[in-house]
Amino acid sequence: MCNRYSISTSPFELANRYQASLFGDAGAYGDPANDVFPGSIAPAVMSSAQGQRELRPMQFSFSPPGCPTPSDPKRPLNNARIESAGKWPWKDAFRETRCVLPLNSFREPCYWGPTAGSEVSFQRPKGDLLHVAGIYRVWKSPDHRHEQHTMAFLMRPASTYVMEHGHHRQPLFLCDEGIDPWTAPTKRSTAEMLDLLHRYAENPELTYHHVRDMAPSWVKRKATKIRDRDKQRSELGQIGFPFAF
Repeated sequence: MCNRYSISTSPFELANRYQASLFGDAGAYGDPANDVFPGSIAPAVMSSAQGQRELRPMQFSFSPPGCPTPSDPKRPLNNARIESAGKWPWKDAFRETRCVLPLNSFREPCYWGPTAGSEVSFQRPKGDLLHVAGIYRVWKSPDHRHEQHTMAFLMRPASTYVMEHGHHRQPLFLCDEGIDPWTAPTKRSTAEMLDLLHRYAENPELTYHHVRDMAPSWVKRKATKIRDRDKQRSELGQIGFPFAF
C-alpha cells in the first residue's frame, strides 16, 4: 500500500515540466508543502480528447462505479494492484481513462532489513520527479450538478531496492517516453495495456531517508507482512509474466 506521498513541485512548474496546460487555479491542487493522503487533492497529468496533455487536480481516492459520494471514507480506494487491474472496480478505467501522478517521494513502513521498525521515504537520489502510472474516474453527483476527478496509483511487486528495505509493494513508475502512450484517450484491452506497461515501466534508482520510528506495536504486524512478502514471491515464481516487472 502507498498511502502517503509528497509532491512539493508547484502546479506551474509541473505544467512546464510536462508541457501540459494547467486546468483551473493553482490553489485547487492542494498545498505543495503538505503530504498527500487518501482523500487529498493532488496534481495529475491526463490527455484531453484531442490528445493534448492537461494538468488537473484529482482526488487521491478512486470513486468506483455506483458510489454516491466521491470516496468511501471507510475504505478509500487509492491503490490498484496491477494483478487486479482488469477486474472491478478498476477494469474500465484501466482500459479507458489513465493518468500519470507526479511525485517527489513516497513513504512506506518497513518490516525487515536494515530499516525494520521505521517509516522511510523513497526518492530519486537527486530528487527528480517520479511518474506513477495511474487510473482515474470522474465522479458525478446524483443530480449531475457536481463532479470530481478521482484517481488511484497502480501498485506492483517491489523492486529489489524497496524489497531489501522492508516493503514488498511499490508504485508502478513510467519512463518519460511512456507518458503519452499510457495517457492516450484510447480504449484498449487489458492485455494491450499490460503489454504497454511492460514496454514503458521504469525501475528508477532510488535512495531513502528515515522519517520516524514506528510504534512498538509494529512487531505484531511483522509476521503477517513477511507472509505476504513470501506469498508474493511464490506467486511471481509461478506466473512470472505479466506481473513480474
